[in-house]
Amino acid sequence: MNFSIRRTVSVVSVAAVIFSVLLAGVSASWAQQQTADEDGVKAASRAFYAALSGTDVAAMKEVWARTPYVVYVGPRSKSIVRGWAAVEAAWEAALANTSRSVSLTESYIITDGRIAWEVGNENGTLKLKDGSENKIDAIVTNVYEKQNGRWLIVSHHVQSKPQ
Repeated sequence: MNFSIRRTVSVVSVAAVIFSVLLAGVSASWAQQQTADEDGVKAASRAFYAALSGTDVAAMKEVWARTPYVVYVGPRSKSIVRGWAAVEAAWEAALANTSRSVSLTESYIITDGRIAWEVGNENGTLKLKDGSENKIDAIVTNVYEKQNGRWLIVSHHVQSKPQ
């Protein structure tokens, strides 16, 4: 009887050690993937803001997913722009008529490995064709989707902060 109890305790102890080692390996692997995904989203975000600041239409097209479910709401939007063709046209119009310098601050990124969202503050200046300048001080939410190993924007919603 005593041998049977010791054997059961030993088997349970070994199983607990194996489970802990496996769990630690899974946790380490998950943490590494989480870091890689966050780094990928940060790179996509930098590319988006570079295209936005450079008024680079071609670069802007490269950071967006070309799907029917992408959405865009700009700071002066009166409606939600939906679908790649409409979003593409909105960016072409917006970038053609202005120059700007925009940066993202206080960025916060969450990802599950397939979808990610980033919230933060957009700051900078917007220069219109007539030469007038407007301060950019807004709150933004960007949503990304991982497609074929690349993080692409599926939603950009920016709203000016109340003055």
